[in-house]
Amino acid sequence: MGVVDFFGKVVCENYEKHPVFTRNFIKAGYGAQGLLLKYRPDPRFLPSQRYLTQLCMKYTLAPLRRPGRSVMANIFAPPELLHAMGLYPLFAEGFSSYLTGGKCERVFLDTAEKNGVPVTYCSYHKALIGAVEAGVIQKPRFVVTTSTACDANTSTFRRIAKHYGVEEFYIDVPFELNGESVEYVSDQIKKLAVFAQDIMGESLDRNKLAAAIRNTNESVRYYRLFVEQLREKYFPSSVTLEMFRIFTSHLLMGTNEALEFYRLQYQDILQCGKSNAKRVLWSHVLPYYLEPLKSTLDFNENVQLLLSDMNFDAMLEVDEFKPYESMAKRLIMNHLNGGFGRKVASVLEMADRLRADAAICYCHWGCKQSNGGAFLLKKAFSARGMPALILDGDACDRRNTNEGQTATRLQAFLEILEGKK
Repeated sequence: MGVVDFFGKVVCENYEKHPVFTRNFIKAGYGAQGLLLKYRPDPRFLPSQRYLTQLCMKYTLAPLRRPGRSVMANIFAPPELLHAMGLYPLFAEGFSSYLTGGKCERVFLDTAEKNGVPVTYCSYHKALIGAVEAGVIQKPRFVVTTSTACDANTSTFRRIAKHYGVEEFYIDVPFELNGESVEYVSDQIKKLAVFAQDIMGESLDRNKLAAAIRNTNESVRYYRLFVEQLREKYFPSSVTLEMFRIFTSHLLMGTNEALEFYRLQYQDILQCGKSNAKRVLWSHVLPYYLEPLKSTLDFNENVQLLLSDMNFDAMLEVDEFKPYESMAKRLIMNHLNGGFGRKVASVLEMADRLRADAAICYCHWGCKQSNGGAFLLKKAFSARGMPALILDGDACDRRNTNEGQTATRLQAFLEILEGKK
């Protein structure tokens, strides 16, 4: 039995009767993995990628180790505000992905379903609910979410807040960008700042908020420089690393560490050579555990995984002198907010910038946004003579994905791509 299988077995056998032991075992296992990533990194990883893996593990562990400074948040919550107050956000996609990586997600999914969560619910959110209601995650200080993109955000975080008996803050984000909508959302973010200060019994340090915003802006600049280079170059990557980037492009944005990642990533690509690979743009989350996907896209010099649209949904600078208004604009302008046409336009623009040859659209289990819009994205790519593959599956629950079917469809897709070249 391998280490990961042993980890999953211990969690699955103890989570129900011994939740405190399970919680401590998870923390110990993640801590050990963090040391392994630091001292025995994958030799294929570039410096920025080694740094990224350590960073994601650190911030997955932080809210578990320090529940008195933790908050439950969705990925669109204003990160600079949270980091300026020294808070550690825990989000469904990140936490549940690590459960899947440890081969123990199924028991928490089952727990949520036994407690009345529908089978068709998003498995990221379902696994988080299961871990909360099994007593494996300690009570956070509060819960914060937005209406952006995902219907599950509202019901998941409301349920978690009720379970713990903590306060929830909800940011309602209109679809259209105008003066009225910016004022409406910025007023909510200002109230979130007051809300967090009241709960924590601490004042928001304006200098720390300004520093977080400067980190965000510098990160965005490095990201844009990276994209310029990626247009011509082969940058080795993997489906797991692309999933990890969602940490830095969302709830870690504004930290010193996220800035260091984007700086290192830009330095890394400067050392890369020109690309002769078939260039694939990804839409939505990534089922990083799927062997057919890994064997096709991980560090493949012939088929290059460029970016997931989850990592350029709102890479915008924030005005240090109008922080609340700027954070409001970023929420409203996120290409996952509003009609699906906004996302299609954004993905097509990035496809042009990166000289993409094709796209893969992933329809994640329980996600109305990806399932409902995938054919619109495929139609838009087809109109440009670019192939787009739609894959159905589950990025979190291994039981909901057919590996054989995925392998067959990927192979056929690559043959089409080869013919296009």
